[in-house]
Amino acid sequence: MKVSAVVDGLCRNGDVKKGREIVEEMADRGIKANVITYNIMIDACAKRWDFEELDLVLGLMEKAGVEFNVETFKFLIDGYTSYGKINEAGRLIGEMHDKGLKVDTYLYNLMINGYCKLGSIENVLLLFDRMSNRGVKPNADTYWPLINGYSKVGEMEMAMKYVNEMQKKGFELDKVMYDMLIDRFCQNGMVDEAFELRIEMERKGFHSDMYLCNQMGKLLCEIYQTEKAKMLLNIMIKRGVCPKAVSFTSAIS
Repeated sequence: MKVSAVVDGLCRNGDVKKGREIVEEMADRGIKANVITYNIMIDACAKRWDFEELDLVLGLMEKAGVEFNVETFKFLIDGYTSYGKINEAGRLIGEMHDKGLKVDTYLYNLMINGYCKLGSIENVLLLFDRMSNRGVKPNADTYWPLINGYSKVGEMEMAMKYVNEMQKKGFELDKVMYDMLIDRFCQNGMVDEAFELRIEMERKGFHSDMYLCNQMGKLLCEIYQTEKAKMLLNIMIKRGVCPKAVSFTSAIS
C-alpha cells in the first residue's frame, strides 16, 4: 500500500518514469508490485498519451507475471481510443470477452466515438452488431455519435432512423441534440422537418435556440410558408427577443 501511494504521488506529478524505476528496483529485490500499482502508472501514461513509457510499464508488468484486471483494460482502452488507436482498443475488448470479463456499454461507446471521429461509420455499425451479439445494451451515448455523424454529412434520413431507434428504447433527445438536428435540417434545406422537430422540442419542455428560430424563419419565408414563420416570430417576441434576420421580419410584416 505504501509503494502504491509513492507511485501515485509521482504519477500525479507527471514522473511516471521514476515510479516505474521504483517498481523495477523492488522487483530486483524480490518484492512484487500488485495490479493496483501498475494500474496507477498505466492510467497516467494513457491519459498523457505517453505510449513509449506505457510499453515499458506493460513490459515490466508482463515480466512480473501480473495479470490485467478490468480497470487495467479500461485505462488502456480509454487512452487508445482518445488518441485514435482504435484497433488496439478493439483488440483489448476482444481479449476481455475471451477472458470472460464484463465489457460494459461505456467501453463500446469509447470505441464508437473513436470510429466516428475517424469518419468510419461502417466500423461503428459493425460494433453495434457486435454489442447486440454479445448482450451489451446501448444507451443514449451509444447513439449520439451515429446521429451526429450521419447528420454532419447530410444523411438526415439515416440520422433520424437512429433517433427513432433510440427513442423506442426509452432514450430521449436533450436540448443539445435537438438544436443540432434542427441546425442540420436547416443546412440541408429541410426547413419543414426542422420546424416539426422544433414543435416536438417545445412540447418536451425545451426552448429552441433563437439563432435557429431566425434561421428557420428566414428559410420559411423564402419558400413562402409565412404562417409557420409568423408562429416563430410570435414565439420570439413572447420571449422578448428581436428577430435579427431582415428577410424574416419583412416577409411577414
